[in-house]
Amino acid sequence: MKIAVTGASGFIGSRLSRYLHERGHDTVALVRSPEKAQPLRKLGVAARICDIANRESLKEAFKDVQIVIHLAALFNHPEASWKEYDGVNVQGTKNVVEIAMQSGVQRVVHCSTGGVVTGSGNLPYSEQTPYSVPAWDKYETTKMEGEKVALDFHRDHGLEVVVIRPTQPYGPGDVSKAKFYRMVKKGIIANPGKTKKHLIYIDDLCRAFEMTALSPHIKGEIFIIGGQTSIELKNLIRIVANQLEVPFPKIILPATPVKWLCSITEYICNLLNMKPLLYRRSMDFFTKSVEFDVTKAQNILGFQSQIDVREGVSKTAAWYKATGLL
Repeated sequence: MKIAVTGASGFIGSRLSRYLHERGHDTVALVRSPEKAQPLRKLGVAARICDIANRESLKEAFKDVQIVIHLAALFNHPEASWKEYDGVNVQGTKNVVEIAMQSGVQRVVHCSTGGVVTGSGNLPYSEQTPYSVPAWDKYETTKMEGEKVALDFHRDHGLEVVVIRPTQPYGPGDVSKAKFYRMVKKGIIANPGKTKKHLIYIDDLCRAFEMTALSPHIKGEIFIIGGQTSIELKNLIRIVANQLEVPFPKIILPATPVKWLCSITEYICNLLNMKPLLYRRSMDFFTKSVEFDVTKAQNILGFQSQIDVREGVSKTAAWYKATGLL
């Protein structure tokens, strides 16, 4: 089967496109510009230019495609408006499932986020946990609505849709986490308290996408994809410090004042239409505990993560060092 990947220039999409290609699948990476296609084409991955906001470009992109893995999303841009987030994460998803069905696509694997159920505070979260997102969070709110669009389209029109909710992905290629590693290297960190994190290494996540794309009898299902266990943030910081060969940070900033500062900075920068250096979602990493029940993916897909946090952090830190991001 031919598998198309939307959002193939992003962290997950670029690695997934290469992973599928390396595994021998007929893979088409979908990106918005020729410049973003070049790195993938150099590796032998076929690429097509499309924008999920443009229905005509999707028709061209989905020709002869049997499976679509939908990753394209607006993320990590707090300066963007609600309308912009909705246009990509909700309306863009609607375009993908509608054009996929018109084009004869057999299955759409929709990438959501574990964050759509983490507002209740009742750990561990599972596929049965009700939707709960902060009203101010543009990303998680629109990802929740996009997930609903995909599942409703499956129920109403019969297109096979499967939803993956990754926990927090990380690994080589993820430039967004470099800031956290730099903080540890400099010896400054926000107070982690007893916060828990639930991670998933990028290659494990790619394997889960492949299994979800090809497994029979799972249409309409939702799967949380994460590591076998969560980890206390203070232990994660300790692992990162060991890999960077530095001591555990000595400067521990109080979380609450920093969170207030993030909120104020985000508010002012939104008024000025510029991306803030600090914003509320970034502080959630230090203050919001997340832990998931991943047994459904184990029992139905047969998926179990293979890269533990220590090995994953080692590979990630080595990549940050090699690319000069530290």
